Amino acid sequence: MKKTSLKSQPFSFLKKGDIIDIVAPASSCTIEELNHAVKWIEQQGYKPRVPQDLLQPSDFLANTDKKRFTILKNALTSKTSKVVWCLRGGYGSLRLVPDLLKLKKAPQKFFIGLSDITIIHQFLNLKWNWRTIHGPILSRTMSEKKRQKDYDELFALLSGEKKQIDFSHLVPLNKAAKQSKKTITSKIMGGNLTTFCSMLGTPLGPKVNNHFLFFEDISERGYKIDRMLNQLDQAGLFKKCKGIFFGDIINSEEADGRNLVWSTIESFFAHKKIPVFKGIESDHSEKQRPLFLNSKAELLFKHSHTLRVYNN
Repeated sequence: MKKTSLKSQPFSFLKKGDIIDIVAPASSCTIEELNHAVKWIEQQGYKPRVPQDLLQPSDFLANTDKKRFTILKNALTSKTSKVVWCLRGGYGSLRLVPDLLKLKKAPQKFFIGLSDITIIHQFLNLKWNWRTIHGPILSRTMSEKKRQKDYDELFALLSGEKKQIDFSHLVPLNKAAKQSKKTITSKIMGGNLTTFCSMLGTPLGPKVNNHFLFFEDISERGYKIDRMLNQLDQAGLFKKCKGIFFGDIINSEEADGRNLVWSTIESFFAHKKIPVFKGIESDHSEKQRPLFLNSKAELLFKHSHTLRVYNN
């Protein structure tokens, strides 16, 4: 049997009038949010494609496992769409992994989402060698927590008008980051920290081999962040890591109002030789700039600490 090639494929860049598939692999949103997302995509000049039965909410899921998987599979393997865009995160993607692992690799296209969608990113990065975008979920287009310039930047990358994205003025969190001066080149793996940890011991268990790691999160207090970092460390994921980058970790205050997240992270990495930074504007806050995963990235030190990520 012929072995499937994992060589990266070029993107077919987005043009006005192209189809964007909307999927909901995890939790549901309101019909109002879905309808707004559809109209918003149309206003950008593209054709949203929404399965008629996309949302049939059941408890914390957007639909049954079978239906969510079928819709996702059809979108990923479709020959007529160029983008697969997730409606919401929440929870549920992990339940689809056994069926996803049975699929044959499909040609590269753009895939966008964050939070629980970290699971799907990891599948596409690890098993299909796709480059994917940690970026805004569509239900947020109705929210006030958005920045139009981030969407403009995203569409410039999708169209090929923009070839790279710079995350500048990163803040070093340990001695190794402050002392680093040489350009480091690698690829980025990661996403939501809690979701990333949930994949340890599964067929999608992260295999860090000179990667950059990126993490962000929401509603996780200091001790939980410490627990997850220790879990990843004891699992060996930091041994061959070239650098670690954090987005924001919001809504993480203690009962007394203190926030122990960043002091916890700084303390954990204080004596490690991995350069660690914060300031990647791609997270659960209003800052949702597109961050390519499994694509060429460079840590630069010329004028400020900058992570440059390419879309090819």
